[in-house]
Amino acid sequence: DIKSRFWTTYAREAADYDAEFLERYKSDMDIVLIFAGLFSAVSAGFLVGLAPTLSEDQVAVTNQLLRTLIHAIDNTTFSGQDLSIPP
Repeated sequence: DIKSRFWTTYAREAADYDAEFLERYKSDMDIVLIFAGLFSAVSAGFLVGLAPTLSEDQVAVTNQLLRTLIHAIDNTTFSGQDLSIPP
């Protein structure tokens, strides 16, 4: 039967193509995963070193919030100063 020969040939060719495709992209994926692992390790190393410098100065934030509260009570205090609240 011609239909069964077609599907048999198709299944064989598709299996060969899929096996070659998977082998090629499996090796590419290994390279990508190795790169991602190295990148995350290096990034983590930099972040550990920079973490202490990334925090806000809590004293400056507290002082700014106190100035804002005082200004809210008495609008004449701290006139002409920037009283924006820190994020």
